[in-house]
Amino acid sequence: MKLNWRKIFVGILSLCIVHCASCISVFAQPTQTHATASLDTTKIRIGEQTHLNLTATIPADAKLTFPAIADSIHKLEVVQRSSIDTSKSADGKYFTYHQSLTVTGFDSGFYVVEPFTFFFKKANASDSDSIATEALLLQVQTVPVDTTKDIKDIKPPLDVPFTFREALPYIIGGLVAIALVWLIVYYLKKQKRKPHEVVKKVPLRPAHEIALDELKKVEEQKLWQQGFYKQYQSAVADTIRAYIENRFSIQSLEMPSDDTLSHFKGSLVNEEAFQKLKYVLLSADMVKFAKAIPVGSENETSIQNARDFVMLTKQVAKGDFEPASGTEEKKEVPS
Repeated sequence: MKLNWRKIFVGILSLCIVHCASCISVFAQPTQTHATASLDTTKIRIGEQTHLNLTATIPADAKLTFPAIADSIHKLEVVQRSSIDTSKSADGKYFTYHQSLTVTGFDSGFYVVEPFTFFFKKANASDSDSIATEALLLQVQTVPVDTTKDIKDIKPPLDVPFTFREALPYIIGGLVAIALVWLIVYYLKKQKRKPHEVVKKVPLRPAHEIALDELKKVEEQKLWQQGFYKQYQSAVADTIRAYIENRFSIQSLEMPSDDTLSHFKGSLVNEEAFQKLKYVLLSADMVKFAKAIPVGSENETSIQNARDFVMLTKQVAKGDFEPASGTEEKKEVPS
């Protein structure tokens, strides 16, 4: 059997050509995973702004990590940054992520925007892959100045008319202020013209009635009979001191006994009333300060002298001068 070497050679050559063509097509096909960075313009004037656009395309099942960008990129200020937009390829195999940064510069010169690196990790992959953009160059130019001319404003001041709508708040505020001042002046004048109301004092209960009732309560407590001499004598004396304050307006509760007695030396009360008051106050002081123990008769004399002092010095009422009905007796008025 003869072999047809010519046919074998042609077949082998054909296989090589097909294999080479397939390899060329594989190497010639661009990859779908890539990252780009671009500027809207490569030249700006000081203070102007331009957009830095970042784009990354990765497989749909991968997770992308955007590069961390600070507030400035090599002396270029990042004024604003948009949210990250996402789009999907027609076949659904790739996702494209896009973000726009607004940048500006305040110093003239050339600024290099270094490559940005994106990291992504495919599903079920142990390591992360990375893609990077190309470097960019941005020129910040100064504003040309004609030094032969005088310095002047960019634009002349605008003459803005003052409208009634703008003046209305000031007019209303002025009217309100005037009204408040008028009301204050009117109120003050009215207060001056207003007559002072005479407050009629309701007559209180007579001082001697209050004192006699208190002495009766002290007597009913039977303090000295139970051995409470100090409490008994102090209660009798304090009742008389309170009566003196109500009757004569003398602050007896805050005074020593000698000072209280000094107010009654003279024509304020008669001698009998003075002696009875002196007995009550000094008896209480002896028990309180000298630890004296009075006998029963002395305790009874103290409360009786207290009653007598009240009756001898009570304020005289009009009815005290009128004789009792059916009698011709006259009441004696204590001096």
